[in-house]
Amino acid sequence: MEYTGLEIAVIGMAGRFPGARDIDAFWENLVNGVESVSFLEDDELLEAGIERELLARPEFVKTAGGVLDDADCFDAAFFGYTPPEARVMSPQTRLFHECA
Repeated sequence: MEYTGLEIAVIGMAGRFPGARDIDAFWENLVNGVESVSFLEDDELLEAGIERELLARPEFVKTAGGVLDDADCFDAAFFGYTPPEARVMSPQTRLFHECA
């Protein structure tokens, strides 16, 4: 084998996923066919500002998405951020810090 100096080795993985707090739980969900997409109920959609008439229309597609548990529990001080910095930080960046 010829080496280029660009070889890498994956020595660890981390992640948070809807319905799975780590890689192992995510894999178990995949193996077992667990549906991790959340579908909002009518009362949640109404609370979010969707009009009742719109909900009644047959062509209206209700909101679905991946919801992460404890996504609002970022410990800003642990990572050296002030609360105002954490509030404007991208949620993806907060999750990256937690997983790394």
